[in-house]
Amino acid sequence: MIQVCDPPRVRPVRRFSAEEFCFLLRGEAGSLYRPRSEVLRMLTVGEACGVCDAAGAPAGAVLLQPLNADTALAAALRAWAGWRGVEGGQFLTPPVLHQPDAAEPLLRAAFARAERLARGGRVLAVLECTAQSDALLPLYIRQGLALRALRPLNSLAPCFVLAAGCAARDPVPVWVPLQDRARLARLLASGYAALDSRQTAGQETLLAMYPA
Repeated sequence: MIQVCDPPRVRPVRRFSAEEFCFLLRGEAGSLYRPRSEVLRMLTVGEACGVCDAAGAPAGAVLLQPLNADTALAAALRAWAGWRGVEGGQFLTPPVLHQPDAAEPLLRAAFARAERLARGGRVLAVLECTAQSDALLPLYIRQGLALRALRPLNSLAPCFVLAAGCAARDPVPVWVPLQDRARLARLLASGYAALDSRQTAGQETLLAMYPA
């Protein structure tokens, strides 16, 4: 019997050109990608990691940026983290997605690439607090990134800040609903990190908070 398999919905992840990334940005409402001159500066100092759909059209991308870059987002992250691990460190900007299926392979490849570029330095990621980021946050945590902060970055919108290499100091977590932003922010500010997540029967996302 001949088994017919569905073709893959997205192609392998690869480096995108500035033109391909800007194509994805059309209609993007996120404040982290404004003004366009700042986006061009980010493309100059970093690289775009992207994926195309089965037809070859850009389906999603994320920027990999050095932490010591002369950009507003890099400066905001340095102000939050201090200068520890900045030399050689990398961070991922929020993904721009036209196809939800692109998120997981894109983030997996982008995080691996950021770790190689960092060469032992810090690896961070930023997600602007939106309905889309609530769905993406568990994907980041599955890649080994821990949620470390929920705060505005300079004049930018409130953001989730994630970091690699976090370890729990207590085996028993505190489970907090992702939508309980006030309690989540208090725990993060007191030194907790979200290292795991799960969904309830009612599709509510819970984060496992540990002292880190």
